[in-house]
Amino acid sequence: MRTVSFFSQGARVAGVLRLPEGVAKAPVVVMCAGMTLTKEVWLPANAAWLCSRGYATLSFDYRGFGESEGARNRLVPSMQVEDVRAALTFLETVSEVDSARMGLFGVSLGASVAVATAGVDSRVKATVAVAGPMDLGRVWRAFPGFDSFQAKVISARRKAVSTGELSYIKLSRLLASDPETCSMIERDSAAISAWRPEVSFESLTDLFEFRPEAVVAAISPRAVMFVAPEHDELIARGELKSAFDAAKEPKRFVTLSGVKHHEVYGAGAGFGPTMDASGEFFGKYL
Repeated sequence: MRTVSFFSQGARVAGVLRLPEGVAKAPVVVMCAGMTLTKEVWLPANAAWLCSRGYATLSFDYRGFGESEGARNRLVPSMQVEDVRAALTFLETVSEVDSARMGLFGVSLGASVAVATAGVDSRVKATVAVAGPMDLGRVWRAFPGFDSFQAKVISARRKAVSTGELSYIKLSRLLASDPETCSMIERDSAAISAWRPEVSFESLTDLFEFRPEAVVAAISPRAVMFVAPEHDELIARGELKSAFDAAKEPKRFVTLSGVKHHEVYGAGAGFGPTMDASGEFFGKYL
C-alpha cells in the first residue's frame, strides 16, 4: 500500500494505491465509494481482494470528503465523475500499472458514479456497478413526500447562493428506508475520524439530477456488469435492470439471491458472490 495524491480541477485528492506482489504491469481498478464514504470505509476489503488476485487498486476521497480538499461534504455526483477521471489520468503516470487496462468498481452511489464515468471516458475498459441507482431523480421521486422535501432542498440552494450559508443533513436520515445500513453507518463512523456521514442540504439538487442511465449505452464496446442484491431496501432492483436493458453488449447482470444492500461489504453474505463475479468479469475484460 502506498499513500498518494493527485489533483482534480485544482484541488488535492488523497488516495491509497495498492500494488500486487510479483506483477510488473498490473491491470488497475479504481474503487468508487458510495455516498459520503471515505477511502477507509467498507471498500478496502474489496480492494484487498482484487489486489490478492493480481490487480492494482486505487481508493481515494472525493473532493470535499475525508482528507481531500474542497468544500466540505458537498455531494455533487458530476464532480465525483471528474474526480474519477482525474484518478485515471493519475494512474497513467504510475509505472507499476498498465494504463491500457483500467477498470472501475463502484457500490451504491459509487456504482452510479462508475457507470457515469465509463459512459464518457473510453479509458475505462470494464465497469462493475453494485447495488446502485441509475436515475437518482427516479429513485427519490418514489419516496413519499418527495415534492415537499425537494421544495426544502431548493430553498436551501437559494439561501446558499444568496448568503453562502450551508446546512447539513445526516446520511442516516437520507437512508432511513434501510435501518440496517444506517446502523452500520452510525457504528462505523464513530470509529473513523475522517468520515463525516452527512451532506450539504443544498447539494441534493445535484443528486436528484444525476442520471447515469442516460450514458450507459455509450460504454459499448467496453464491458459493464450490474450486480443487484435481491432484497435491497435502498435501491430498487429495477434500477440496475433498467440500466442493463439500456446498455449494449458486452454486458452482464448478476442477482445476489437473499442478499441485502449492506451485505455486499466486508463480512456480509453478498461479499463473496460479488467479488467472485467481479474477478471473473475483470479477468475476461482487463
